[in-house]
Amino acid sequence: MKKKLIVLLVIVIAAVTVLAGCGGAQEIKRPEADGTKFEVTGSCTAELTDGKLIVSGETNLMDGTNGIISVLNSDGTRIDQQKITKEGNNLKAEFTVKEDWPETVYGFVMFDTSKSDGQPEAVKQAYGKKFQNLEGEDLIWDKNGVIVVFQSEAVKVK
Repeated sequence: MKKKLIVLLVIVIAAVTVLAGCGGAQEIKRPEADGTKFEVTGSCTAELTDGKLIVSGETNLMDGTNGIISVLNSDGTRIDQQKITKEGNNLKAEFTVKEDWPETVYGFVMFDTSKSDGQPEAVKQAYGKKFQNLEGEDLIWDKNGVIVVFQSEAVKVK
């Protein structure tokens, strides 16, 4: 009798745990704009030259904005990255293609408020502490705020 009660209790606890997890992921709401809205535009290209992947881009974000230029696998795994600060049209990074890289990669230029070593005060004043005042097609968001992402076409490196 005691064994049956313990087994029943374990089954009930397991069922409650499974059912509680079926609610799905909570939707992350985009931070609300609280200042002058700014329409972000830009692009990213990647090309293979002499065993190096050259990722470059452009954007109308203000100079001094911190970002990351990266190379990702098709499953979203980061292969390599370089942190940058936008000054004019300097959005360019070179990555040496390594033997362990997959056959196809993508270049990315990204600007956010957390992974890019934060942002200077002037950038936060213009775009909001969570980049909430930015608008455009190339935006996504997470719990930390809005992220500007420009992606290249696929590049075969092998």
